[in-house]
Formats: sequence, C-alpha cells, structure tokens
Amino acid sequence: MRRIGLTQRVEVIQGRTGPAERRDALDQRWHGLLAELGALAVPLPNCGVPAASLIDELGLDAIVLTGGNDVAEAPLGAPGAAKVAPERDRLERDLIVACRARGKPLLGVCRGMQMINVALGGYLERTIGHAGVRHAVSVSTNDYWPKAWRVNSYHDVSIPQDGLAPSLRCLARADSGDVEAFVHVDDGCHGIMWHPEREAPFRVEDLAFLKQVLEL
Repeated sequence: MRRIGLTQRVEVIQGRTGPAERRDALDQRWHGLLAELGALAVPLPNCGVPAASLIDELGLDAIVLTGGNDVAEAPLGAPGAAKVAPERDRLERDLIVACRARGKPLLGVCRGMQMINVALGGYLERTIGHAGVRHAVSVSTNDYWPKAWRVNSYHDVSIPQDGLAPSLRCLARADSGDVEAFVHVDDGCHGIMWHPEREAPFRVEDLAFLKQVLEL
C-alpha cells in the first residue's frame, strides 16, 4: 500500500489558565478518500521533524499539502494572526523542496495550492464570493475534468491570472479569471483550489485525477 503524507492545519485552542495550545488537525475524510484509492494517509506533524526525514523515514510515496490556515504571503495575513501558522509554512516550504529534489509527486489543495504558488515565485490576492459555495470553472484541458465542471469552494484567498508562478501552467479558471488548478511545467506537482475530500460521495473525476497525479 502506497503511503501519502498529508500536512495538517494548525488550530489554536485557548487554555483555561495557561497559554493557548497549537494543535495539528486533519479532516478525517482524507483517510477515506485515499483508502478508496488503495493508499494510506499519513498525517505529518508541523514541528519537530525535518521535511526530508519525514519523507525518507516514513517511506512516503507522495505528499499532499491540504487546506486550512492562511499562508503568510496572503494579503491581510500576518505572523501571529489567528489564521496564520508559521510552523506549517516552514514545513510545507521544506516539503516542496524535498519533493522536487526526490522526484516525489506533490499535490496542493486550496491553501496547499497557494503555498506551492508563492514558494515558486507567484503571489496571492483576497477574493470574495468563494467561501462556502459551488461554482463553475473553465477547464483548459480535458485530461482530468469535463469542460462543464463545477467545484466546491471554501477560500477567500486566490491566485489571480497574473499571479501564477512562472513554472506553473493553468489548467482551470474561475469566471473571475482566478486560477483554480495548475500543473508544473515538468509535471512534477499539481494544485487544485477545490476540496475532493469534502464531496459525498467522492467524485469519479476527482478520484481519477488523484490516482494519476499521486501515481497510485
């Protein structure tokens, strides 16, 4: 069974008397989604272990940077803000480097897609009307999804058309022009802005996409 490492969001839990706890958390639906593809989801800690060691010692075959939190580069985001997680930013940046060096498949989902973009030289903008809705996307390739494709949407940070990193190629756009999916020019990593784990049941198209890009 192939092992897929998944990054986790950081949740800040206020203590009753002492300082707040910073907890790693992962949507349980990721386990079911990857199990349906015959893979094992391995949650990764945000601190304490270098990214390269996590990949090598755990024998990970691919990495998924999941959703949740803002990356530090998001407009209006700032270190120390409730939605910002510096320890997660550091881990994910290191995982991107380690995956690229090892030729490991890398997928960014929502925030994870944004992190790949900024790590490779792109930038982000705030957006409205994309949190808790479904909307159409314009697909530029039919390798993965039908031309008439609708997706769930839970973000208020986006990748504008001119904010895409130079080494990334757009695969799908929202009506606003914001990038909703991309692939690296060498096919080594992908990003999608929607959440395949939040569909019930899981969509056939998403499963086929994950199977291909994670090499399952």
